[in-house]
Amino acid sequence: MVVRLDARRMNPREVVRRLRRPKGFLSREVRSAVRRVVEDVRERGDEALLEYAERFDGVRPDPLRVPPEEIARARDSLPEEIAEAFRASAANVRRFHERELDLSWELELAGARLGQRVRPLRRAGIYVPGGHGAYPSTLVMTAVPAQVAGVKELCVCTPPGPDGRPNQRMLAVAGLLGVEEVYAAGGAQAVAAMAFGTESIRKVDKIVGPGNDYVTAAKLEVFGEVGIDAPQGPSELLVIADGTARPEWVALDLMAQAEHLSGASSVLLTPSGDLAGRVEPLLSGRPAEHVTLVLVRDLDQAVELANLYAPEHAHLFCAGAEALLERVEAAGLVAVGDTSPVALSDYAAGPSHALPTGGTALWASALGTHDFLVRINHMRFSREGLGSIGPHVERLAHLEGFENHAASVRVRLE
Repeated sequence: MVVRLDARRMNPREVVRRLRRPKGFLSREVRSAVRRVVEDVRERGDEALLEYAERFDGVRPDPLRVPPEEIARARDSLPEEIAEAFRASAANVRRFHERELDLSWELELAGARLGQRVRPLRRAGIYVPGGHGAYPSTLVMTAVPAQVAGVKELCVCTPPGPDGRPNQRMLAVAGLLGVEEVYAAGGAQAVAAMAFGTESIRKVDKIVGPGNDYVTAAKLEVFGEVGIDAPQGPSELLVIADGTARPEWVALDLMAQAEHLSGASSVLLTPSGDLAGRVEPLLSGRPAEHVTLVLVRDLDQAVELANLYAPEHAHLFCAGAEALLERVEAAGLVAVGDTSPVALSDYAAGPSHALPTGGTALWASALGTHDFLVRINHMRFSREGLGSIGPHVERLAHLEGFENHAASVRVRLE
């Protein structure tokens, strides 16, 4: 059932509170269950991994690692038109993320040379979800930015199907991308295996990729042992539209993201009661249960609510959309204009579709090359540079009571 909400006289934070947004990965029940799985895999390795696969997936993969020849066969069996679509997607993703790549730099000051060295992670883990279906597009959106960043080792975990093997289309895309290390392992147990290592899966430095509540909770559980990206849970879309928008197009956009079902959320913010009234009859089936139609005073209120809600995807479907873009402060991705459906970004536009959800776009960013890089600061001071800054450091060290800090500078000045 579609939910309707009149926000014109409501407190903004109350509106946001009432918008449907499950955060099961933060629930005590999910976190507790995940903690048990993570600790079990940490202690028992492959045996625990296989037992959970049997319990949750109904199969016991043998072997866990997909043989390279199986990946090659899947790649070679991919219909040419599908392979061409994936190659086009990967090319666009590669071009976009090459542009955002951070580079090392140095700064020369009087008597000092300061800088930052940017290097790739040595080994990254990528989780590709299964569940309602297989998502080979997610492998493109996660592996390509890692490759652009220069990561040499990519470890991919994805749930096995009824035959105990990962989805063949997903394996085919791994072959197209040159990804050779793929495991038939899903759920929280796969995250634990990548974080701690097992007999079959070597430990990674960082884990990225979307997943269900249990996968997301597992990533939070292992954070600190390894790095993780932002929480990437159920899909979200917030559309800001006015009376100039086409109801049929708005309805399809809302239904497209709600199509992810479990936990998905699609929200329309509009000052046009006529638009809301014409969109609602076009929403049907199970996806419609995940849609909320919100009547706002004007586009200013819509932007205010959007920035508080911090959606995974925002779509500006209204007059003055380009100017409105400058005022959106919290979103994983913003689609601008009526010919820019969010579905483009899900598959081939260029930016990774691995985006922060659950309101974490307030502080987190879309997956990119920055997730696969570390920055090492460095400094070199000559005697002249030391003489210039050293006395200031001495005073500040004395102020904070760190006498050995001060002495380590003073001895070089004497």
